[in-house]
Amino acid sequence: MDHISKALEKATSERKSVRGWVQPNQEADNTNIGSLTGREVELDHDLLQAHHILSTSDNEDATVADRYRLLRTRTLQLMKPRGWNTLGITSAGPKAGKSLTALNLAITMARSSDQKIVLVDADLRKPSIAQDLGLDVDKGIIDFLSTDIPLSDILIHPKELPNLTILPGRSAPNSAVTPELLSSAKMNNLVETFSAGKTPNLVIVDLPPALIGDDVIAQASHLQCLLLIVEQGVTTVDELIDCAELLKELNILGTVLNKSTERPRQFEGYYQISAGQPG
Repeated sequence: MDHISKALEKATSERKSVRGWVQPNQEADNTNIGSLTGREVELDHDLLQAHHILSTSDNEDATVADRYRLLRTRTLQLMKPRGWNTLGITSAGPKAGKSLTALNLAITMARSSDQKIVLVDADLRKPSIAQDLGLDVDKGIIDFLSTDIPLSDILIHPKELPNLTILPGRSAPNSAVTPELLSSAKMNNLVETFSAGKTPNLVIVDLPPALIGDDVIAQASHLQCLLLIVEQGVTTVDELIDCAELLKELNILGTVLNKSTERPRQFEGYYQISAGQPG
């Protein structure tokens, strides 16, 4: 990761923003995103429950749903006053629960009638959103970014959640090109299109782990803020220190502690968001 370290040193010494050193002098992309419609799908509620994903069935765990509502409320309280509507979710390393958090947060937000939610699986190295939902996809964001495939051929709309749109992922055949695709003008145009419109949209992007490659840094120029997922017993202190150094130029809303073994106090949420100091 020498190239990342050099980039960080350059950004610090020159006091430039992340946007400036990730996308220097990038020309605007004039790609026509086209229709944001997609195919409608029905979700398997039993499968969702097996994967610990919130559903709309009567068997949904009300306690877990309530805790995600708390996370939703806290996140929006930090984003809305700043006019932010693009959120990336990452972790220091793998298996910290970032994709599950992204999914359940998107579902919880989509239940509010006053906003549209777009969930993007931008973990091009190991996408999991579609698989977790039990959906078979043969196209993903990688195909949109690297070919002329219309976005409407890729987008998914869960029938039970009319306010939710999903842009699934598909593994990139060559992981070496993923940072270039994620930092491209076409990706920027896509995020800006999603976050605009007559109905306010909130874009949630499931990113790769921050310490695996430079994908998160590449994508950071398109996102206004990040949530960092930490899993007790999985995320190490050294990983957190490295992650904090890598992401120090970005707007970090806070951290979400996942699978805490501490016995919860009465009325205390399972997920706890600790707010940082966004820049």
